[in-house]
Amino acid sequence: MWFMKHVFNPIVRWILTSPLHAIMGKGVLLISFTGRKSGKHFTTPVEYIRAEEEVWIMVGTPEKKLWWTNLIGGAPVRLCMNGDWQTGQALALQGNGDRAEIIRGLEVFTQHYPMLKKRYGDFTRPDFDLKGIVLVKTILD
Repeated sequence: MWFMKHVFNPIVRWILTSPLHAIMGKGVLLISFTGRKSGKHFTTPVEYIRAEEEVWIMVGTPEKKLWWTNLIGGAPVRLCMNGDWQTGQALALQGNGDRAEIIRGLEVFTQHYPMLKKRYGDFTRPDFDLKGIVLVKTILD
C-alpha cells in the first residue's frame, strides 16, 4: 500500500494531467475531492466507466481504500478524464443499502467488462449479497 500511495499514484497523477495522458488509456481518471473531517484536498487515480453524463467508479478493496468514505451522502468532485477537468456531484454507494443503484452500476460495468459476470454471477437476484461492493456514481455538471 505504501508503494501505491507514495510512488505509483504520484506518477499516474502526473501522467494523467500531462500531454502524455493518452498512454494511460481511457479507463483511468483522477478524482479530486475535499476530506469531510480534515478539509484537506485529495486527488487519486481510479478506473472508471462513463455512461453518458454518469461516471461510475468501482472501488477495489473498499475496506482498505477509504477515500470513498468522503463521498458518502454526496460531495462535489473534479474529474480529470483524457486530460480535461470536469466537475460533478459524486455519491458513494454501498452494498445492500444502495441495492438498486449498485445493481445499475454493476450492469454498466459488466457491459464493458463481461468477465465481471463470471466473478459476480447473477447479482440481480434478490438474495444476492452485495455487501462489500462499493461504487461511486458521479453526475457531471
